[in-house]
Amino acid sequence: MKTKFLLPLFIIIILTTSCASKKLPSPKERSDSFIANVNAFEIGTLHLYTSTTAISQIKIQDYYLSFDPRTNCIMVTARIGVNAIRLSFSYEERKSLLAAKEVYCSACEKSSIPNAKPTKKNAYSTGNVSIEWGAMGLAHYVMTNYMTNAQYLEANKPYFRLLINQTEEEISEIYSPKITIYISPSQWEKIIEACNQERLIQMTDEILAEADAF
Repeated sequence: MKTKFLLPLFIIIILTTSCASKKLPSPKERSDSFIANVNAFEIGTLHLYTSTTAISQIKIQDYYLSFDPRTNCIMVTARIGVNAIRLSFSYEERKSLLAAKEVYCSACEKSSIPNAKPTKKNAYSTGNVSIEWGAMGLAHYVMTNYMTNAQYLEANKPYFRLLINQTEEEISEIYSPKITIYISPSQWEKIIEACNQERLIQMTDEILAEADAF
């Protein structure tokens, strides 16, 4: 009889001790490559002129922006031609693009952008970006390079030009798609607002606060 009483009591003590010992994970220190252990969330949509080859027609493409606090990367997804694509820009690359944007916008204000073919010599910046792509999903991945310039699409309308170069994936020997994205000064304003680092951190903190609310 005594044994029958002690066994349930022992189980209750074990369960109570186990529940009491559970703690929330300690927050990791923030850095340029980590903000918080939070899932990626959407931050905006862009509609930008895009081409995929030197002779392809320029078309409007929809780009969906999301932010990953675990890597501090902004991801840009789209369906371009037959491929779904996702570009991931690190915090360092975003700062480099922002500096290139400042040079471009300053030149636009001064009307000092020459109507010249975009080349490495007149590039605002170069850098690296990861790209995932595939017809049936994001089946392929490489790190590739990009270059920024200005290019006139119409008279008196020089657009900021972001060229994502092709790179071969070693495993499949398949090349990533070549993508050229054109951004106007007003579109840059929308990008800056959506991708502002302080705003992204604030949105992340709001998610953390909601999770911590008791």
